[in-house]
Amino acid sequence: MKKIEVLYGEFGNMYGEIYNPLFLEKGTGEIELIFTGLNDEPYFVNNEVDMVYMSYIRDRKVYDVIERLRPYKDSIRELIEGGGIFLITGNALEIFGAYIEEDGAKREALGLFDYHIEKDFATKYACWVKGVFEIENEKRSGNEKENDNCNENGNSKRNSIEIIGHRNQFSKCHNIEQPFIKVTGGDGSDIKPLGNEGIRYKNFYATYLLGPFLIMNPLFAKYLLGLMGIEEMKFEDSAIQAYEHRMEYFHKPDARFIMDHYG
Repeated sequence: MKKIEVLYGEFGNMYGEIYNPLFLEKGTGEIELIFTGLNDEPYFVNNEVDMVYMSYIRDRKVYDVIERLRPYKDSIRELIEGGGIFLITGNALEIFGAYIEEDGAKREALGLFDYHIEKDFATKYACWVKGVFEIENEKRSGNEKENDNCNENGNSKRNSIEIIGHRNQFSKCHNIEQPFIKVTGGDGSDIKPLGNEGIRYKNFYATYLLGPFLIMNPLFAKYLLGLMGIEEMKFEDSAIQAYEHRMEYFHKPDARFIMDHYG
């Protein structure tokens, strides 16, 4: 069984994002979910995991989570550098950057990456986002089998995956050096049109986009499973059919990416 650690799920289900790891678990039968609470030592500190997942944190709780994870900063860095898989959605990505600036004050985050956050609770940014995730032909550390990145028929290699989701945040993310998604519709993480969304470094993937993210993007879900060495995904046909139907709206010439306009 593959193990996915879900960090602080008690705070991370504001937009149904807890269903991201549940989608992987129910869709394979080969995954065990390990739920770590805010007062628990992370399981990955003393045990092997195949993926770490964390989702949208209640905004004021982000600072508390940073301090809870700070003692394990070196363990997190070691896991990332070793090719460990992370999926971070919503404002949880703010935890791993350099600092968060709010009301003129800077508060240190974990400092694992150089991006920083500008937060203003007087302004909320919400829109649909469409973009492209470019797949790199690389091998996961310690795994000799290269990910096949097959399409829904399992017989051709993908070079990219189209991504859809929505943002709902009080923050802008600046100084992204290694973006996760190239935006083709809507705004990037810095709330500029057609910019970059999220962070990708090795097998660390962080994005503000919600959905739930994996349910809305089953091709990326299958990509993550491939990194873990899992080839089959239940419900794949119906999940991809829903994904393609949704994408039809966002490929129309008059598609609108503001919230409350679906297509």
